[in-house]
Amino acid sequence: MAFAEINGYRMHYEVFGDATTPALALIHGGLGGGDGAKDTIDRQAGALSEGYRCVFYDRRACGESDTPADGYEMVNCARDLRELLGHLGISKAHILGSSAGGPIATQFALDYPELTDTLILINTMSYSQEDQREIRRQELRRLKERIASVGRSAAVEQAIAERFPQMMNDDPERFARIAAENLARIDGIAATQQAYLDIGDSLESRLSELKMPTLVVHGDADSRIPVECGRSLVSGIPGAELHEIPGAEHGLMTNEAAGETQRIILDFLRRAAAEVEETVKARERLRVGRAEAAGEPR
Repeated sequence: MAFAEINGYRMHYEVFGDATTPALALIHGGLGGGDGAKDTIDRQAGALSEGYRCVFYDRRACGESDTPADGYEMVNCARDLRELLGHLGISKAHILGSSAGGPIATQFALDYPELTDTLILINTMSYSQEDQREIRRQELRRLKERIASVGRSAAVEQAIAERFPQMMNDDPERFARIAAENLARIDGIAATQQAYLDIGDSLESRLSELKMPTLVVHGDADSRIPVECGRSLVSGIPGAELHEIPGAEHGLMTNEAAGETQRIILDFLRRAAAEVEETVKARERLRVGRAEAAGEPR
């Protein structure tokens, strides 16, 4: 477990794998609060770090990271990752964003294409769809109304129970812990939710600028972010490939489809690396051919 002052807040991060392998930065989901990257680390770090230097971190107001008063807008959240990679001496990485981590990953790839090897978007969206924005708008509205009517503590408990209806009965200790943690950072959670509402079409209108190899993975039974949102991303990103996992719900990095999602990610990364290697070889063959035609030494 490591902490560092990154872009104005105390960030918790963890790194797995050999420093000589390609870097893979993973941005967890959730609209504030919760355990941050913990579940993703538990399900994915072991296998992914066999071939990649995996960088996990808790976003603002999530997991073990602090809850600053501001800085939750997408542009600054992308800067958080850039500053973390700089802190770790990483000049380029594969960027993976899951669920609410997807817009941050997309913003990062748009703002820092020179730092982005590939872009991987897991059960996420651009947040431009009005029906999906309205769902999040209502969630934030309910949170504020509950705070006003029943107080902050009860409002937090009700919000968690609404989002994870089985947790109170299945794991009451975890429910109590998350409720206490979220109560302490409720202002950051509200700021996070507002930041996603503020995205508008700022990402959707720029998807065509993404030129790096891009993978989109979505479950076709996703009830949180419908598969149509993943299909929309693919239609807007040049050359993006889509993998739909039949019957899979939201949370592909940690649910029962985590293994299949992992295999899809690793296959994509291998193919992307092979394409880069082949491009380098083709350029070298072309250089040698031109040198020989000109009578120059190879």
